[in-house]
Amino acid sequence: NGIIIDDGRDALQDTNDRAMANMQRGGSYSVVPRVPAGELLPDQLIALGVVAKKYDLYTKVTGAQRVDLFGAAKHQLPDIWEELGQAGFESGHAYGKALRTVKSCVGSTWCRYGVQDAVSFAVEIENRYKGIRSPHKLKSGVSGCVRECAEAQSKDFGLIATENGYNLYLGGNGGTNPVHAELFATDIDEKTVIKYLDRYLMYYILTADRLERTAVWQKKLPSGKDGSGPIGHLHEVIIEDSLGICDELDTRMEHLVDTYHDEWAEVVKDPARRAKFKQFVNTDETLSKDSMIEFIDMRGQKRPADWPKDGEPQTNWRAPDSDIFAKSEKSWVEVGSESDFAENVGSSILYGDTQLAVFNNVQRGEWYCTQNMCPHKQAFVLSQGIMGDTNGEAKVACPLHKKQFSLDDGAEIGVDNGLQILTFAVKIEDGKVLVELPAVQEIDAILGTHGLRVEKSDCIDISGDALKVPVRGQRKDWNKIVGSSAAVRSETALRAQSANSTSTEA
Repeated sequence: NGIIIDDGRDALQDTNDRAMANMQRGGSYSVVPRVPAGELLPDQLIALGVVAKKYDLYTKVTGAQRVDLFGAAKHQLPDIWEELGQAGFESGHAYGKALRTVKSCVGSTWCRYGVQDAVSFAVEIENRYKGIRSPHKLKSGVSGCVRECAEAQSKDFGLIATENGYNLYLGGNGGTNPVHAELFATDIDEKTVIKYLDRYLMYYILTADRLERTAVWQKKLPSGKDGSGPIGHLHEVIIEDSLGICDELDTRMEHLVDTYHDEWAEVVKDPARRAKFKQFVNTDETLSKDSMIEFIDMRGQKRPADWPKDGEPQTNWRAPDSDIFAKSEKSWVEVGSESDFAENVGSSILYGDTQLAVFNNVQRGEWYCTQNMCPHKQAFVLSQGIMGDTNGEAKVACPLHKKQFSLDDGAEIGVDNGLQILTFAVKIEDGKVLVELPAVQEIDAILGTHGLRVEKSDCIDISGDALKVPVRGQRKDWNKIVGSSAAVRSETALRAQSANSTSTEA
């Protein structure tokens, strides 16, 4: 139950767990504090508003009874969480394979139909299991009566109050393939609920496959001896101790509960952990989210402009030549020390107005450098992607749509005539990391951030990108459009200069 980003564990996580936040469209992140059972103090509501205004974040109440703050840059996350922590907020683990929320109605404390204090019990359950990592996300609900306002029967585990206690349901979920939870026990008291849940969740954690929800796992379990199906098997294991493991399940769960820590509080108070969220390894300079994608007004709040459709300008970017800098005069530029670059993950550096991604692949003993912008939607996110290999070829997967690029030559993997990213040579001398780069003005003309900023387009692509990457149509030949590579460099340079001029005037 160690801190998720310590001791090299961050390299084992996907993008969201590594950033301890969910990446959103355009490369910004969401901030989701824990709100047990949806219960908030007035001062906490005020604190959320103050933080949202200070960092210009889009706010939305979710179906899980909490408030999401959208649009934070990664380097802003520690500062945001420091302020939220002062208001009593903890990480909501919206990014993790862990307990998300325990939803509740107001129960008997307010509702005339309530027969049990659903809110208090939901708060207790959420605080008990918060932060516990599991094969997949976990959701729960506690309803104060049979009217089921908390939708407990569509959760991984849920409770419905009765006059005599609670009915416990296991193995449900919503989503793409909704599953109705199965009734496990009736009219049990709160202490018994906790005992059964401890064992159920620990049994699931120890035996389920990775990324397997409780509903899928539960259906794969053997049937009970009386032919009652998997729910009968769970009865035998959890209540009758048929496998003789209940003591172990109890002990393991108690350890997880006792060693809980608020992940963001641990980051905020530790300079070394905070440094992992620095925007660029080689400079304290930062680029605003607005410099990478245009934000537009929507009902008084800011959100990123819609992505253009694939094949339209600002998508499927291509350099005018895959070896555009072949004839450029290059030099070895020091971008930091070896220790500045985390192992087996990507880190971003800033060179002029150009963002580059440096990958320290300790497992292979190799270093790579590429453009940080994914050419698919011109989002500056490749340094946050997952490293791996295909048939021995080192690669990075874009965190937005999982397009994979070779770290050796920049080619898109598995796609004929696919997209291409530019790569640059790296070497290590006396513990220093050096990248072979052309002059700032020349690289900025092709890869400068402001020149590649995504701007509002009338050709939006919402449905095509919502669930999966759409099949791309015929790509345009940029050389035919502008006539030559030199023309592309000139046009891009003018765009970058114009953007820089506008930014300076502003």
